Amino acid sequence: MNVRDFADSQKTHYTIVPSAKRRKLDSYDTNNVPFVRLFDGEEPESMVLQRWELYHQLYYEFHSQVDDILHEIQRDVYGSIPRAIAKGLSQCNGKYFSTLFLLGADGSTQVEAPEDDNKQINVVVDLTPKESPNLRMILRRSMFKLHSALDTKLHGNQDEADGEEVLDVEESDEQQTGSATPFTEAEEEIDGVLYDLSMIERFSKKFPKRLNLIFNFKDVDSFYFQVLEDFIWLLQATLENDQVRICFVFNINTNISNFEKNLKQNCVRLLKKNFTKLDLSHNKGHKYVNSVFKSFLNTVDGKLNLSPRFVKFILDKMNNKSNQNLPLLIKILDYSLMAYFFQNPYSMFIDLTNINHFDDKYIQGLVKCNTFMSFIEIMIKEQAPSDDILSLLENRDKALEEFFAEFLVRENPINGHLNHVVDFLEQKLGVTDFNVIELYHHMLLGTLDDFLKAWPQCNGHMEQLSFEPLEIVFQELFTLDNNNGLLTQALFPFLRSNMEDNLLNCERIFPAPTRLQTAENKLEMELNQLLDPPICRLFKLYREANAVINVYDFFTAFKETLPSKEILELLRKAVEQDELKLQPDQRDTLVKFFSGSNDDEIFDKLALVWFVQSVSECQYIGIFRTHQYKSYEAIEKIIWRGI
Repeated sequence: MNVRDFADSQKTHYTIVPSAKRRKLDSYDTNNVPFVRLFDGEEPESMVLQRWELYHQLYYEFHSQVDDILHEIQRDVYGSIPRAIAKGLSQCNGKYFSTLFLLGADGSTQVEAPEDDNKQINVVVDLTPKESPNLRMILRRSMFKLHSALDTKLHGNQDEADGEEVLDVEESDEQQTGSATPFTEAEEEIDGVLYDLSMIERFSKKFPKRLNLIFNFKDVDSFYFQVLEDFIWLLQATLENDQVRICFVFNINTNISNFEKNLKQNCVRLLKKNFTKLDLSHNKGHKYVNSVFKSFLNTVDGKLNLSPRFVKFILDKMNNKSNQNLPLLIKILDYSLMAYFFQNPYSMFIDLTNINHFDDKYIQGLVKCNTFMSFIEIMIKEQAPSDDILSLLENRDKALEEFFAEFLVRENPINGHLNHVVDFLEQKLGVTDFNVIELYHHMLLGTLDDFLKAWPQCNGHMEQLSFEPLEIVFQELFTLDNNNGLLTQALFPFLRSNMEDNLLNCERIFPAPTRLQTAENKLEMELNQLLDPPICRLFKLYREANAVINVYDFFTAFKETLPSKEILELLRKAVEQDELKLQPDQRDTLVKFFSGSNDDEIFDKLALVWFVQSVSECQYIGIFRTHQYKSYEAIEKIIWRGI
């Protein structure tokens, strides 16, 4: 077997990437903007476009900062892996293995080898549980990858196979001119046969460089540990070779103690003679989460606030998803920003230059704001001039418009004090182990002093750090909230309740037939007006049925719920007027069927088709199954009532 055939035999799947057709977006077409016209459809299309463009501008501004933060994570966290590998290999002196435990790593973690020099060559061999079902396969697979990586380094000729860098040795040899290298001679001797430890011995004999072999076990918690242990003991023979050093890299999702429980103690002792551990769970600390949260608040010069309810929602979800805090936070903030611009017509005024579009439509909403009404009540209690109050309520001489513009240019006291507290804690007190999101939440609730008591350094500086919540006029127009549960439904949907509601009320997912009716689909729309999708009708019967349902009785009940007379009249009319767009022979067959059968026979067959289709769909979504003993007569409900 040559290298090419062996590579093909190791493939677990093939990937086909379709060509993507890029759309030309030279200019915005308001018909394609997914935002809707607010103010009961009276918002001008130009304002919809302004909201859409401003949303994209802020989105890309926020994500440019997020990309910088993620790049910093990549540099700080993952950049330490090659240094740890190099340090471990330098300390083992070939007498024992070097071991690196990567805590919090996943399948996407990239392990890079240290830089090569004139004395040593470093090779990373990635191994996954699928590639390692037994000792023979893990050995052949690892030696094959070693062979490919060495040939790539020495010859610089790559051929991608199975998503990895694999070289077709025979093809490379045919292209070689001049004298063959020592490694080429070795390839000819071992090609297709000796994918075992003899390959390492041959390399050490042919080359003066030391080989640092790094085995990267991805998702090691899913490995067959007996196979893994046998492989480690097999590689112990390489310790006698001074020209070879081996480093094991274990990507651990759980913890080291769970990993050790699956191995024998003598194997654990062998691995821990020279071991290092790196914690890659950068979400464990608050550094990067704090950076993302602060960058979001500063995206629009601090104009946007977050409600206490929304911040509590973020904290609760992040506590439940401790291993994916950073991606989850970015996802929540992204969706909240989109939802805010989608449903709030005042969002366009975040950009002060849009104040020239202010008109009577916006005045009505401003006057109804709770914070504005509270402000008017304060003016009345303080016996302010009635002309001033009426001018604000009625926008005389553009008084309300100017008052609103003053609010837009005013600095945000909440975000300003947050930045002050964060800088004071980090720069003057040296406190860094705090969550900015939690700090912000306590600021909004007025319990910041209680939160800061956790750090004794803050006790003497409470006057500088304390904050009393403020009610800012019009702040509800520029506050992100989760008051209607939109974020909860969008990001963490209740699958069962949503599916049940959709099956009971198909209007939730299908538009009204009259909205989609055209000359081409007239028949389809008339049928949709007569009855809901068959699965919806079947589900309503399902909710009232017993745990075990007789198939014939179920079909009879389903058929009785259908408006047979109206459906048959519609179908006969469609056949007569040739609205079904059938081939001539198909139409003749259908006409013959209608003329040669009575109405009951026709409708029985039609209802049976819909019934079988609906039952099959219910089986696919997991609410039906065939009965264990009466598979042909009955079906069984998996759940007693509902989904």
